[in-house]
Amino acid sequence: MTSLLPESNRTPLDQSKITTLIFDIDDTLYDVGTGFTAHRNGEGATSFMVAKLNFPDMKSAQKVRDKYFARYHSTAKALAVAEKEGELPPSSNKFQTKDLSQWWAEKLNFSLLGGADESIVSMLESCPLNLVAFSNGPRLYVLRVLREIGLDKVFPPEKVFAVDDVLPSCKPEKEAFEKVLDAVGVKDASECIMVEDSMKNIRAAKELGMGTVLVAGLGRLKKSDVNKDAATQALADKAEATKPGDAPDVTDDAVDICIESVAELESSLPSLWNR
Repeated sequence: MTSLLPESNRTPLDQSKITTLIFDIDDTLYDVGTGFTAHRNGEGATSFMVAKLNFPDMKSAQKVRDKYFARYHSTAKALAVAEKEGELPPSSNKFQTKDLSQWWAEKLNFSLLGGADESIVSMLESCPLNLVAFSNGPRLYVLRVLREIGLDKVFPPEKVFAVDDVLPSCKPEKEAFEKVLDAVGVKDASECIMVEDSMKNIRAAKELGMGTVLVAGLGRLKKSDVNKDAATQALADKAEATKPGDAPDVTDDAVDICIESVAELESSLPSLWNR
């Protein structure tokens, strides 16, 4: 289901000048209801913090992770700042993004993603625009996710930007977006559309002049669909709970278009494919 959101102070999205689509990865290129995000942001993060940063238990690790994630929407940036502010255990090893990246790439349960959605793969392969992936996740992990969902050829490594590539900034910080735009040769942000599930990142992209597409998650726009798959909705709610203060808000003026799944992108913006 697509919502074009014509109300309020929104002006129609000018598709004629768009050259580049920038995609978030987690909960954007796959659905928030898979259970993978809740797994990654829960036991995936806290198991690393206990094993590598010497937190005494999962509960205390989760508390610190969530506190800083609410600020930065990135576990890697969250842990780097937590270390700087003295929130890691005194006996902790030094936090390094590459360690988290390797831990996630090797130890997360990627089967939760459900493999490739061939309709999404085909749609993106047929898009004539410049396609870029930009994630707040660490690089080895991000590349593994793209392989698992069959989009590693759509987004080859040189078109993939992870938090490692923009630190000490990360989304939603302006400097992080500017690094990516510069790297892909975009001089005018209004040539881009940001496809995202995070409201913080949607707002930041809009402030820079980009068009925005909010991916809300399957069944989360149409009330009558909410109970069709209670288990999926419960997993989506659990995932959103690990991203405090960042749930999709279709009423926000920073949102140009809202869709439930990235599979709806071509039907929502057909002129981008008809070039």
